[in-house]
Amino acid sequence: MTSPGSAPSAQRSLLGHATFYVTSFATLGIYMQFFPGWLRAAGAFTEGQVSLVLSAQTIARTAMGPFWSHLVDRLGGARTIVIGLSCASIGAVLLFGLGGPWQLAWLAALLFGAVYSPMFPIVDGAAMHGANVHGYAFGRVRMAGSISYLVVILLMGGCLDLFGGGIVFPVLVAAMVAMAASSFALARDVQPAPAEAAAPAAPPTPWWHLLRSRPFVLLLVATAAIQGSHATFYNLSTMHWRDHGIDNTMAGVLWAEGVLAEIVLFLVARETVERLRPTTLILLGGGAAVLRWCVVGATTSVPWLLATGWLHALSFGCTYLGSLRALERRVPAAQRATAQGLLGAANSGLGMVVCGVSGGLVYERWEGFAFFLMAAFAGVGVGLSLCLRRMADSKSIAPIKAATENPE
Repeated sequence: MTSPGSAPSAQRSLLGHATFYVTSFATLGIYMQFFPGWLRAAGAFTEGQVSLVLSAQTIARTAMGPFWSHLVDRLGGARTIVIGLSCASIGAVLLFGLGGPWQLAWLAALLFGAVYSPMFPIVDGAAMHGANVHGYAFGRVRMAGSISYLVVILLMGGCLDLFGGGIVFPVLVAAMVAMAASSFALARDVQPAPAEAAAPAAPPTPWWHLLRSRPFVLLLVATAAIQGSHATFYNLSTMHWRDHGIDNTMAGVLWAEGVLAEIVLFLVARETVERLRPTTLILLGGGAAVLRWCVVGATTSVPWLLATGWLHALSFGCTYLGSLRALERRVPAAQRATAQGLLGAANSGLGMVVCGVSGGLVYERWEGFAFFLMAAFAGVGVGLSLCLRRMADSKSIAPIKAATENPE
């Protein structure tokens, strides 16, 4: 908890993270929901080509996310790294405006993913550290981003109906400029610190040593299957609904409903779901994802879509919180940013690539049946989560700290 003398520092930490979440999630909302449609129209790409282009971003995140996060653990400069990455992201996104074949767009997405996507796990880890040090609720700070996302997609849905899809790219660039500006507001104590600052510094541990822990690897694969199952929804749902007579405004409402469910979850998380075991949260998320994608694949009826939109609180929110809590329990503080980067690479990287590309290819031939494939991926995540739970119950697997300190 923060002391009275450190109240200004606590306020700077809270406001800095909240401001960055607001601008970064405004950017994310435009990019995730409306950029795929702009890309298809501006480049005359097919749905499969759009999925391939977007997969380049997740490939780059998978490769570069652990690098940037490990750099935070080694250098302790999260604020500086986030400022550099957010500024570089502006230049990367401008490459999309040059036009050309889908292969050039793929290269632009590769560069964009190398500098844009890795910021999120770094800031998540820093915000969680700030919440623990200063005594405010991480969920409430993270909720600022969800509210921003909600507002932006509602406004953009209406703007597209009024002004057309050409507005997406300039608005995205403007949002990224605001995000870069807000990165300078992050407090200088943004980087996670060792649990015991007075203890002598341990020699740096290579990031791949974390992968010697079987429970950690199982956690990565299980959550990657569940979170990756969202890829087809993120990439193609708006286009799918539009092709079946749902206009942009209603599509924005459907997305907004899911984000509203996420906001409610983060608002009450400390008193409710955060009391559950990490594996319980992940199992809830995986089960909800299976049900959700089966409904989305079976119908484009707005009442049914509205009824299942609330499952986003579980399919994304519970899986997200469960994975963060698992890392907090099992990973030493000096390696936590690295672990966050590996988790981000698995969930928003490898999982999204596999599910996104396969979903896009299936969608080209069978449309909505692609969502049933996503339900299958989520089901795999549920099965692996049950295995992870049995490992935790048996206590036969050494914690990550022991696995990394004594790799033999």
